[in-house]
Amino acid sequence: LGAKSQVSLLIRHLLDSGYNASDRPVFNENETVNITISAAEFILEWKDAFLKWNPMEHGGQTRVKIKEIEVWRPDVTVSSSIAKEVLLEASERYLDVFYDGTVRMSVYAVYRNLCNMKVDNFPYDSQICMIDIGPWSYTDEEVHSIPGESIEAARDGFEGNSEWDFVSLTASEKYSTDSDANFHFTEARFQLYVSRRPQFYVWVLLIPTFVITTVSICGLFIPTNSLGDREEKVNLGLTTLLSSAVILEIVANSMPKASAFPLLGNFILAEIFVVAAGVLCSVVTLTLHHRANTRRWRPKPWMLRILGMTGSNKFIVKKCDRMKRTKTGALSNEVDNAPWMTDFMSSLRSLLDYIHEEEVDQLREIAWLKLFDRLDFLLLIVFLIINCIVTATICSP
Repeated sequence: LGAKSQVSLLIRHLLDSGYNASDRPVFNENETVNITISAAEFILEWKDAFLKWNPMEHGGQTRVKIKEIEVWRPDVTVSSSIAKEVLLEASERYLDVFYDGTVRMSVYAVYRNLCNMKVDNFPYDSQICMIDIGPWSYTDEEVHSIPGESIEAARDGFEGNSEWDFVSLTASEKYSTDSDANFHFTEARFQLYVSRRPQFYVWVLLIPTFVITTVSICGLFIPTNSLGDREEKVNLGLTTLLSSAVILEIVANSMPKASAFPLLGNFILAEIFVVAAGVLCSVVTLTLHHRANTRRWRPKPWMLRILGMTGSNKFIVKKCDRMKRTKTGALSNEVDNAPWMTDFMSSLRSLLDYIHEEEVDQLREIAWLKLFDRLDFLLLIVFLIINCIVTATICSP
């Protein structure tokens, strides 16, 4: 009964002595109420000149809890926020009052703050969020805002979340002026520094894009069977482009819209261009290979020399000359020994010419196949190097 009665009597003594919760707690209207704002726990602290007592006269009580609605409170709010969710009604909230007039109040609300984001280096970006807290209607002459301490490193309660790492929280004062009424206002400005955790985007988007591009490049420039057919390469390239476009859409949906394209988006676009260039080169080589076979082009010596196939040209020339000499000599001897077989030998010569042309065509096709295989291998190495350079250049943190 003693302790509870002393607290109740003290509260009634403080509030029933003409206390008005609408009046600023100062004896002189020219005095300023200084409010300390701590963003760590969102706690407000100020001095109330009307809520003081001598602990010796009230059973040694140095602190009491009083409902907020019964005490003067500054209309402090987060001016940079766009939404507020109250967790506890004002009629159910209490604040601490100390014997020297110090009032300590916790803000029971969740604010959604508006922050300007720069996503140029996404997903390796760091952001600075400005949080302005101060009285809404009181001028600086009536209520002065004092920012609390800064937080230079992560600690309990400031450790970030699954996407962001907490870096620091810097406190400073912000001054503003109403030019129409010549009023001056102060707010506590807190600069929140956070850095994004890129692991999710690296493992889910960046690495799969690199792997898909690498596999596509290998599929474009490696024969799909032992005969060296290239018909399915264009389909593979187009399928890869479609997959990259889907990944690019995922990136676009997972980040805020901005005029600058993010780093990850630039990487996916670069990979799309790499695959598109690979498809173009594959189409060109496929067309040239088809025309070389259908129009019976003979490989130029400089082509074979560049691709290290000088021996192939010599092999084709010697093989054709050997077949020609054998055919001509054999037919001449047969015709000289048996003139009456001229008609038969003429038909046989035509047949041998056809066989000779088929063998020459086969040798030429083999030469072109080897040449384009060498060219595909060269393009494979070039595009793999380009892919690695693009990945290392764009996606390095």
